[in-house]
Amino acid sequence: MRMLILCLAAVAGFAQGPALPERLRDLAASPRFARVHLGVHVRDLDTGRTVFAWNADKGFVPGSCAKLFTCASALCGLGPEATFRTSVAAAGPLGADGTLAGDLLLVGRGDPMLLARRNDGPWRPDPLEALADQLVRAGLRRVRGDVVGDGRWFRTRPWGSGWEIQDRAFAYGADVSALTVHDNMVDLRIYPGPAPGRPCFLFPQPGLGLLPLANRTATGPGPAIDLAWEGDTLVVTGALPPGAPPLTLAVPVRNPEAFAARLLRRSLERRGVQVDGTARAVRDSDPTPGRELAGLDSRPLKDLVRATLKASNNLYAQLLLLQQGRSEAAGLAAERTFLEAAGIREGVILEEGSGLSRKNLVAPEALTALLATLDKRPEGPAFRAALPLAGVDGTLQARMGGSAAVGRVAAKTGTLRFTHGLAGYAEGPGGTRLAFALLLNGDPAPDAREVLDRFVLLMAETAP
Repeated sequence: MRMLILCLAAVAGFAQGPALPERLRDLAASPRFARVHLGVHVRDLDTGRTVFAWNADKGFVPGSCAKLFTCASALCGLGPEATFRTSVAAAGPLGADGTLAGDLLLVGRGDPMLLARRNDGPWRPDPLEALADQLVRAGLRRVRGDVVGDGRWFRTRPWGSGWEIQDRAFAYGADVSALTVHDNMVDLRIYPGPAPGRPCFLFPQPGLGLLPLANRTATGPGPAIDLAWEGDTLVVTGALPPGAPPLTLAVPVRNPEAFAARLLRRSLERRGVQVDGTARAVRDSDPTPGRELAGLDSRPLKDLVRATLKASNNLYAQLLLLQQGRSEAAGLAAERTFLEAAGIREGVILEEGSGLSRKNLVAPEALTALLATLDKRPEGPAFRAALPLAGVDGTLQARMGGSAAVGRVAAKTGTLRFTHGLAGYAEGPGGTRLAFALLLNGDPAPDAREVLDRFVLLMAETAP
């Protein structure tokens, strides 16, 4: 009988094929990775044992997988329900007749979704309009000074350490500010003019009429549309053919504090509030804001983390790092304290919060240690719910669709030039719960993402 059982077990094992570690090893050792740098670590969340490791203790550029450290530290350090308040404060007395004898300051405290460019949650009114309504209800009728955008809450430059100069020209490198509106971008819609040779029509949203534009375009054949900044003025050149569909470009805004102030001033003027001065950004000599006249709290931090990870938003991630210390250095120090308390003392070198720096280094086993830590913490459900789902949403919406990974894999992507990453949670056959990290550096091949997906599909399909 014993021999029969052993024979049946052997047949069953043969029918199932190689176990997960062997299949992962075969894939990692394939010639496909002979000239690149690959790191893999897979951890069983219930037993803590390592299922598979390949260069797991070596440092790799993680790309946006670095956001996992930022968001985990923020959730655990500040709490999932933490909120951040945007205020409108008076820099002078408000008279009985509704006249403010001084400036009106719009004070940002790092809410990344004050006016979200993409709203993936419940609809909410335009917050600048809502603040203007509050101000009118508070009795404001005239501002004798300026409307001032105040981003002094964070002590930071408009970019993260290690971000490259060309990053700031694109939407993924938008300026970092404690006063952030519409992701510090405008969507510039460009329509061909009514006749050849006529300028194209330019419609920035939000802020039509508020963004300084130099329109040097033409309707007709010619070079493609090009954008450049001259100070705070956006210069648009190039051409669109007659009858062409409109072109929409995401344009990072220079001086986002002044842009936010312009939006608030317009909202006030729509309500009949007279503003004698201009709309501008704060100067070092401006006074500390006085009495709050209006204010809005952000969404709970768990929602901000979800928006950060699902869309891999660099600006949001850097703001969440700054929330932990009000400067980049202090935020990184808070993050290191969190990691050390979790027993993660090696394998993590980060100099900003988004992963956009090419100087970050992370070991795959440090990523799975982070994932295992969150799995056991009360913040874990909020953290996991923020991750993109394979074949469903976020940056994984178009990946692994129709496979065993759908509904069973939640993971963060990471992409820079020649750099690819994927780290998160996978459920294997029989309910096996895995944490995994895949980091691939120096790979210019167009199928790099698909190759990483093969590792994940093995985890979803194969018993350990």
